[in-house]
Amino acid sequence: MAAPQIDVFSATAAGTNAGATATQALSVGIAYVALNISGHTDADSVITIESPAATILWEGAVDVSVDGIGFDFNPRIPAPRGGVIIGKIASSTADCQVTISGSRK
Repeated sequence: MAAPQIDVFSATAAGTNAGATATQALSVGIAYVALNISGHTDADSVITIESPAATILWEGAVDVSVDGIGFDFNPRIPAPRGGVIIGKIASSTADCQVTISGSRK
């Protein structure tokens, strides 16, 4: 039986000092767009949207002394068809969380 097609997606992951990675599998043959990446971190960090892993589609940064601990970006990044879309916080000191969400184009 084929996997059900999704219209919207949201994936969340929590992490500690190694950062956090939220991964969402996407339906094959359907065009998706990542609409939001948000969360918090307790240290300066690079925030990325990747697909597949290590292929950076979008990159941002959080400077906690300037931006505070929360972040909320709305990049509208097209995702490759099928496969996965990944939201990642590169590092933190002890506590972080990332959520990536989007929908069909």
